[in-house]
Amino acid sequence: MKKAAAENFAGKSKAANYFADNRALSGTLYFDETALLFVPRNTEAQKNNVCILYNEIKAIETFRTLGFIANGMMLLTKKGKQHRFAVNNRKAVIAFLNDKRQV
Repeated sequence: MKKAAAENFAGKSKAANYFADNRALSGTLYFDETALLFVPRNTEAQKNNVCILYNEIKAIETFRTLGFIANGMMLLTKKGKQHRFAVNNRKAVIAFLNDKRQV
């Protein structure tokens, strides 16, 4: 049985939260062919833009935000850095990231 193709998020964006310094930054995840970029909505927090190349992602784990909402995903880079996001439809996003990091 052939595996269904992951939704292609390249060229698209999704609302997301990024957890940094014990706080959640509300913003947008942008996807292209080689990387994802998180840009906070708050202009003062925009120094916290996060860019992660797909080929630098070592592992992807899920977690529950607030202990019960199933929308958290943690990206672990090959350099050992953890990036924690809350995003709707995380299953589709993770499938896309897994496809991209294996290319």
